[in-house]
Amino acid sequence: MKKLIAYKVLLGLSILLVVSSCKKYDDPPPYFEEEPENPVQKSRRVLFIGIDGAVGSLVKAIAPANIEGLKAKAKYSYDAVSDEVTTDGTSWKTLMSGVAYSKHQVKDSTFLYTQSSASNPHTTYANYPSIFQFIISSVKPDLRTSFISPWGKMVTTLVPEVQEPVTVANDAVAKDSAIAKIKATRSEFIVVNFNSVSAAGVLHGFSAQSQGYVNALKTVDGYIGEMMTALKARPEYNKNEEWLVIVTGTHGGTGNSYGGGTVAESNIFQIYYNEKFKPLEFTREGAFTGLKFSGRDAGAIKAVSADASKYNPGTGEYTVQLKIKGPNGGNYPHFITKRTGTAFGDPGWSIFTNSSGIWCLSLKSAPSSEKRMQQSAGAVLDNKWHTISFSIFDSAGAKYVKRFTDDKRIVEAATGTQASLMGTNYGDISSPGPLFLGWGGDKTYNAVTFEIADFAIYNKGFTDQEILQGLCLTDITKHPRYANLISYWPGKDAFGGRFNNYAPGNTDPLVLEGPYKWGAITEMPCNVVPINTPTKQSMFLKNVDVATTVFYWLKIAVNDNWKLDGTRWLEAFEQEFVEL
Repeated sequence: MKKLIAYKVLLGLSILLVVSSCKKYDDPPPYFEEEPENPVQKSRRVLFIGIDGAVGSLVKAIAPANIEGLKAKAKYSYDAVSDEVTTDGTSWKTLMSGVAYSKHQVKDSTFLYTQSSASNPHTTYANYPSIFQFIISSVKPDLRTSFISPWGKMVTTLVPEVQEPVTVANDAVAKDSAIAKIKATRSEFIVVNFNSVSAAGVLHGFSAQSQGYVNALKTVDGYIGEMMTALKARPEYNKNEEWLVIVTGTHGGTGNSYGGGTVAESNIFQIYYNEKFKPLEFTREGAFTGLKFSGRDAGAIKAVSADASKYNPGTGEYTVQLKIKGPNGGNYPHFITKRTGTAFGDPGWSIFTNSSGIWCLSLKSAPSSEKRMQQSAGAVLDNKWHTISFSIFDSAGAKYVKRFTDDKRIVEAATGTQASLMGTNYGDISSPGPLFLGWGGDKTYNAVTFEIADFAIYNKGFTDQEILQGLCLTDITKHPRYANLISYWPGKDAFGGRFNNYAPGNTDPLVLEGPYKWGAITEMPCNVVPINTPTKQSMFLKNVDVATTVFYWLKIAVNDNWKLDGTRWLEAFEQEFVEL
């Protein structure tokens, strides 16, 4: 049978939003699920604890007793990530909506979309509601939910659909209220927010050497211990009730502040605890979560440099090296380009492929004719990872360019040699257009689907040996030409709306555009070596995964219309906790 859910609370809330603002928001359509014919008798339940300002590296260094005790039956990580913006509003919106800041665009405590246009106030924006609204429209609309926090505005504004909203005076009262909810017979999904650790970081500094910060963290750790004692005292705990306990930092901090996108501000810890879990630590080391570029026109997924003045070869030497994987060549797509958008008509450079998947290179300076290299380089879009490299270098007073596919130098048939002569006065290879990946290098050509990794640009021409040394280097700082590195985008950031730049002295990102979505890459490029031991495994945990994990544990199917960003990573460990 199907359940038809009519939610008057949501209707009232929608009316209130319309009255208070002329901006329009698209709400997801109602979603109806089939009632399971043979429901499982055991009850799945969740206790979620979010600690503002709990920096992952600091939690590891301080090692609070109760958090440490949870690890014996938990999947956990000390290098998980909150989001690219780490304000309280952004962090909790990401946690409770299951989508990243790059989509929900909530940046501060107003919990409002921040990219509205003053010139077009009637623009319709996507609305990403809280996890509790989706529960209401699921097969479990009567699930008993509670949200407890000292931040009253968050309780009333971010999660208006929760059944039992509780605003308290401070963390100590939040703990007492949580214990009361835990003891209540019908408690099924409880969210608790502690904010005193973040306040201590701002006042005393986010540091393991700051006694004020350490004391605040240990106090909240004591609260967690009391809550776990109350949970385990439930008569049906670990019998007919299967509890998943999630403890996570909501954001990190650095110095006496937070809110930005630095490593320390976005670094958090996460613990997923259940009585049947085997202990396993997750680490970002050896993990690769990337995205696929595809589409054209308005549906194109692209990455564009924030500073268009950078990454021109100019009149000097220059080397580009990157890894690529894709299914086919397409019809001459220019998919990596430093040009204004006309592939062969203006100065700059672009990488493109022919219909066989062979990669080609076009170079042009303002006064000189275009140099186009289309000789056989071996197919690189064959659904396998390949490294492609080109290097502009000077020799005997003349300028040359050479190309490599993996470890093979390409013979350029036009010259009969393994380098193409550009001449003694080829000129300035510069373009006012930005560097970008994806469709648009020449809009008259088709798009191509591909993944990218390990994208590096150097201001020096490489020897053949130096090209080979960069093929599968796991640590870019060990490259013999690291001092000449001007940009490095690993492409595995796994969150946010950009490829972060890890070159020394250059933070210019590649900003993502279009309907992109981060996802696990099943086949790793050769420079990524996964860790897989009985106690430690490569996996990148993020706050955006929390909502999806909660739905998975509560056995609530996630509908595609919800457009969540998280993954069902816990499903891979079902043999530990699912009874057949």
